[in-house]
Amino acid sequence: MKLRRGIFFAALAPIVLILVGIGGLLFLLQRGFAPMQVPRIAAVTTPINADVVEHGRYLSRIGNCGICHTTRGGAAFAGGRAFDTPYGTVYSTNLTPDQRTGLGDWSLEEFRHVLRNGVSRHGFLYPVFPFENFSKLVDADIDALFAYLRSVPSVDAPARANALEFPESRRGAILLWRMFNYRPQKFIADAAQSAAWNRGRYLVDALGHCAFCHSTRGPLASLPASGYLAGGVIPVQGWYAPALDDTSLTRFSIDELAEFLRAGTSTHGAAYGPMAEVVLNGLQYLTAEDAIATATYLKSIRVAKNPPAEIRKTEHDLGMNAGDGLALYEKNCADCHGKDGRGKENIYPPLRDAVSVLASDPTNALRLVLYGGVAPTTELNPRPYSMPPFAQQLSSTDVVAILNYVRQQWGNRSAPLTPADVVRMQGIVLD
Repeated sequence: MKLRRGIFFAALAPIVLILVGIGGLLFLLQRGFAPMQVPRIAAVTTPINADVVEHGRYLSRIGNCGICHTTRGGAAFAGGRAFDTPYGTVYSTNLTPDQRTGLGDWSLEEFRHVLRNGVSRHGFLYPVFPFENFSKLVDADIDALFAYLRSVPSVDAPARANALEFPESRRGAILLWRMFNYRPQKFIADAAQSAAWNRGRYLVDALGHCAFCHSTRGPLASLPASGYLAGGVIPVQGWYAPALDDTSLTRFSIDELAEFLRAGTSTHGAAYGPMAEVVLNGLQYLTAEDAIATATYLKSIRVAKNPPAEIRKTEHDLGMNAGDGLALYEKNCADCHGKDGRGKENIYPPLRDAVSVLASDPTNALRLVLYGGVAPTTELNPRPYSMPPFAQQLSSTDVVAILNYVRQQWGNRSAPLTPADVVRMQGIVLD
């Protein structure tokens, strides 16, 4: 008996050692104990440099800090906005200089550490906060952001308790997720590329954290490198964020894409949903140079491992609903989008070659027909046109007929939609 037990433990020992070794390696890849070593240095009041504060204000806008850390109708940067996840709800925190509930007693060193490591004095931050992207921020930009946040009006706003399931409700459990998914990197310019390209990559990957929405997610809402900017459904929100690569953006010139980022509309289409909010509160404030840099980088991206769904055009018969779809389209849609689907320049977006039409995922097209959409009001587009909702006017069968006609008439040969798809979408989140 003792011999048999000894053989069992002898055979088990190598497996245990291998597992411990793998665990140790994963722990080191997320920088070991360094993220947990939050610097607790006394806050130091420094003279206000107006130029640095203004630069921080610009960065906070184009990084969309205010969107996440402000409730609708609430005080700016006071936190409290809810973020629904598959595991429950996370609330953003107070970034104002309030001593008790905000950043008033934080040092610059602590602020830098939290942005780059995703660990605060309260423990691990949940990955709804893009700390892996912010690990690429340079010191000067973090310092400017901190200076600006110290200048906004102070608000006493205690953090709301997150409502998460177990084990996600325990912050310590995030360590396991980080070991498999968190790989912090400093931003290193590519000497072989232009200054504009490098600036664009910095804005996209660091401050803009575009991959947060526009990438294909892996297990447990992770963002594997293979899905980088390859498009995907935004968790819980009910929108499809299209791929951002040379194929999806082929219709845009660099100048056109730069203008779209700032205006929220173009001859090729308009921004709706979460993208409209991003343009309204952030991207419209991009300088012309930064907009060109961002467009330059995005137009250079080539997705190899996850080819964008927008280019999938296998043959498919329009079927028996083609006639109904045409008649319904001409009655409800053609006045704005045209019988030929070309729309009206900078007024009504075209449907030909539109991402929402060509995407194999019909989420955006179906959502816009049901609930409509409003493009953002920007300096370059002060009076945007809106898309009216049709959920109360058209039956599920009518919506399917229109969408199948539009998608298949103008380039999408994916499987046709069914009334069940419409019923499923009617329970969509409208935030």
